[in-house]
Amino acid sequence: MNNNAIIIMCGNCRTFTKCFESAYFNIIMQLFDNSYNIHLYLYLKLTDPGPKHQYGWNFKYDNIEYNELINKLNEFKSIYKLLNLEFKILNDNEINDNELLSQVKNRNLFNSNNLFGYSFDHVLLRGLHCHYNFEKCGQYILEKEKLINKEFNYIIYIRPDLFFTNKCNSIEKYNNDLITLGCNHLYYNNNDHLAIIPRKYLNMFFFGRMEIYRNNTDTIFSEPEQVYRYNIPYEIKDIGNYYVKRD
Repeated sequence: MNNNAIIIMCGNCRTFTKCFESAYFNIIMQLFDNSYNIHLYLYLKLTDPGPKHQYGWNFKYDNIEYNELINKLNEFKSIYKLLNLEFKILNDNEINDNELLSQVKNRNLFNSNNLFGYSFDHVLLRGLHCHYNFEKCGQYILEKEKLINKEFNYIIYIRPDLFFTNKCNSIEKYNNDLITLGCNHLYYNNNDHLAIIPRKYLNMFFFGRMEIYRNNTDTIFSEPEQVYRYNIPYEIKDIGNYYVKRD
């Protein structure tokens, strides 16, 4: 009997089309052999949130043209036929800033004023939109499992603008009792870029972050990365080697 795995690539499109094939050959095809049915879901936004207003990280990206992206996705579908590729393309965030901020139980507990001098809501909103993306993808995964009447053995999260330069290990080499967070060795603490998620942690990974914002009454978080790692059982390990492609 075949196993099932799903790859989730969600976030702002940015340099996705230049990065996809590096993820396909170095990650997707290395993790899973032909005993797996592989699904791929793309949740991509054509717009970009803009500069972080943080020294050294003030990157800015042009918006992506819809038809150009669709043409590229259709090309990928025709070439990589083993992937069951589905996608949702958004012109902008699926929820506006005020609606998202209204879901935070106590905004004072997500205080980033001491970080690089950039504003409280600016940092909070970037994290909220990212983690709301996860929630929407989690809903898709549950709907897909119901449709195919099977659970996925593994869910792989990959940020869309990662360019991989080395192959990862096969899935059996990663701990099935933990979520494996990949890392960029230049910035070791930036380990919210990709992850291997055993099925038993689906709810924790994809829904747990927004639940923290909605229910937290006592824990202080100074950055979104802390919310990302909070309350999940994880280890940090190489999942290939990569860098964030900026252009």
